[in-house]
Amino acid sequence: MSWTTPKKAFIGAASAEGSTPLNAFDNALLKLGIGNVNLVRLSSVIPAHIEWMDEVHDVPIGMLLPTVYAHIESDEPGTTISAALGVGIRENNEGGLIYEYSGHCTKKEAEEMVRKMVEEGFRQRGWKLAEFRVASASITVRDRPAAALAVVVMFPY
Repeated sequence: MSWTTPKKAFIGAASAEGSTPLNAFDNALLKLGIGNVNLVRLSSVIPAHIEWMDEVHDVPIGMLLPTVYAHIESDEPGTTISAALGVGIRENNEGGLIYEYSGHCTKKEAEEMVRKMVEEGFRQRGWKLAEFRVASASITVRDRPAAALAVVVMFPY
């Protein structure tokens, strides 16, 4: 198998409940259309000239899918959990960075954290931030385990 530079990407987020924390995580993956693949965790660099997709479709079962993700699970009733990804894109779509965060916080707090992280990453590299995207999910645990998940999925086609 050979790896190629991704051509397209999808950013999304979901939260879900399940009978166990892992089932809650799996249910969030299913909501995003990536519950029947094998996630290959990436570090956080976006290739140049990536095309952003509105949704995930026609993904073969068992596909190895390059993914950056933030997730958190909890079974403690009354706890609010959030996951967020911040995506910074350089001028002329010349690549970018993804930063992930998850914690016991509000959705807004998670989004603010990833924005700060993206801005710092760009500053450290001397890059100009042309576009910022964010995906986040939040849920308050009730009587079942819950998960919050944010993802960037990259496709070779």
